Amino acid sequence: MELKKWAVLLALGATLAAGTAFAAGSPDSPFKPDEQVYPKEELFTFDKQDVAKGKGTAYGKFAFARDKAAPDSAIKEICYLTLEKGSSIGCHKHGFNEDAYIIISGEGIFTDGTGKETPVKAGDVTIARPGQFHGLRNEKETPLVFLDVIAQNDTYLKDHPEAAPKK
Repeated sequence: MELKKWAVLLALGATLAAGTAFAAGSPDSPFKPDEQVYPKEELFTFDKQDVAKGKGTAYGKFAFARDKAAPDSAIKEICYLTLEKGSSIGCHKHGFNEDAYIIISGEGIFTDGTGKETPVKAGDVTIARPGQFHGLRNEKETPLVFLDVIAQNDTYLKDHPEAAPKK
């Protein structure tokens, strides 16, 4: 129980949010570069179907998403995501960003870049670094809730310009 409280407090202190591997924002929720607290009541909802060729709906509550982040901000997206039983985020590759999942509640199966599957539960943290693949799915009745934090790795991008998004 204490670990769950710690994870929630960490999320609040770092900047509350909800989301995952999709770049979308709310027109009425612009990114505020100097903002340090995003109250839960002000998070915007963005739900996505079949994320990264996964299955089902990823229910998201976002502080901000990539299309609203300031260019010089390392953290590009932060949100809570919920996967119901049978839903998943498909295994996908990260170009020049890093994506961390902090499991808040429930249980899931994390798939890493080698295809290895690892059970994850509340308090566990996963990360995909530039060039790595990852995916997550929920096979349990209980919803899987996790904090998703996506950060841009400028050093990797500088050393690997081919990883930049195509314009």
